[in-house]
Amino acid sequence: MADSNYILAGYETLGTYFKNFCLKNLQNNWEDNFTPEILSNFLSNTCHGFLHSFGQNFTGKKNYKNYVQSEVKVFTENRNYGIFDNCNFIADSGGFQASIGRIDEHETENLINLYHEFLEFNHQCIDRAFILDLPPGPGCKLFKNFDDIFYGNERTYNLAKNLPKEVRDKVIYIHHFRTPKLWDIFTDLLNQDGMFDAFQHFGTGGIVANMSGDSTPCIIYVLPLIPLLKKAKAAGRKELDFHILGGANFRDIFFYEMFQKVVKETHDIELRISYDSSGVFKGLMRGRTMFILDDDEIVKKVDMRSNTLKQHFGNRMTTEDVVKHKIDDMSDRFDLKRISNFEIYNEGTGTFPDNFRMYAAMLVLRTYADVQLMLRRKANEIYPVYQSGDLEEFVIQCAQVTQNVNQGKITRKQKAKTHSIINSIKMLIDLDEDFCKYIVNKHLAKDEFLDLDHTRKVWVF
Repeated sequence: MADSNYILAGYETLGTYFKNFCLKNLQNNWEDNFTPEILSNFLSNTCHGFLHSFGQNFTGKKNYKNYVQSEVKVFTENRNYGIFDNCNFIADSGGFQASIGRIDEHETENLINLYHEFLEFNHQCIDRAFILDLPPGPGCKLFKNFDDIFYGNERTYNLAKNLPKEVRDKVIYIHHFRTPKLWDIFTDLLNQDGMFDAFQHFGTGGIVANMSGDSTPCIIYVLPLIPLLKKAKAAGRKELDFHILGGANFRDIFFYEMFQKVVKETHDIELRISYDSSGVFKGLMRGRTMFILDDDEIVKKVDMRSNTLKQHFGNRMTTEDVVKHKIDDMSDRFDLKRISNFEIYNEGTGTFPDNFRMYAAMLVLRTYADVQLMLRRKANEIYPVYQSGDLEEFVIQCAQVTQNVNQGKITRKQKAKTHSIINSIKMLIDLDEDFCKYIVNKHLAKDEFLDLDHTRKVWVF
């Protein structure tokens, strides 16, 4: 079992870093830094899984004759590197591209057919796969009314439900909830005969779209989780995998750990909450930033732009020294050879050298694992305070943790989220689905897709 439930989205980019640094040695800075086995051990113990989107290259293609095989090649080539042994490979469907209007109705029809062909006949190259969900989003070209949403998703969900068992057991069922109409539509789908029972893994989406506000009186992802927990409990299941698409904020990881403990203590169900992010590439490679876990258990942001490297980081070392210290420490912990000629920027190109790029990406992944281990320990320490009934002290201690993982800062949003943890725990104990529906109707109606005229049915898959 990995130390974190972090899933790296767009993981094939990490495979490219490995190929350029280790196999091709493009910059002549490979020094037998590690074996594939050592790196595989690092990755399998650090991350819950590695995600690639089947539909990310779907837009604007003239034909899709070889599309499935090109996607199979992504998974098989990376697996053959030997650095992802014992790691979970996960396929995202690409439904997101349809939901935000990057592909039209005709392309979506191709996506539906090709994705299910991929699942049925090429599932050996993956360990998990998201169901092809098609919720509406900004710019979506698929739906003219709410009936379209229901029938379109009913089709793709039943295609997944009717896959052979060895394939279906890999599918992650996505339960959407983020507007009153979506709550009703996806509740109806979940309640169809045999739908829940057909799947072993579950998740939700739309989290990022709702994280901008603090209007809900609970942590928002308990809303879709509660119906799934009720189903699991009624079915006598003792485990529930629940993936949150996005939602990789450190504060939320603390809540995940707390909620897993609550569900185990209250319902005797082993809840496993996973989450994904491509932040290792966006933050590090584009923003030139990373987070580190300091010795005092405070998460701090490191700005690695070239003009900041010689600045003092706190009162001890320069930014450059801190980054080197963290990378050296990681190398020693996991039997990696230290970078002998350490430099953050190549003087000639002004970009990250291949050796630093590889190690820095690994450090970002490891930081998620180390932070989650710390937050797991904190949740175990603090939950007995809740059980004792001292809710004021419980909130104080939770607030201190969320402050520490927010670079020691206290924000209005952090306060709101921390105080709503009491309501969220009570909801997870009660499992009152009607109350969840009430919250969605009262607090999320502002996000409803009002342009979808329910009286006109124009296009259905």
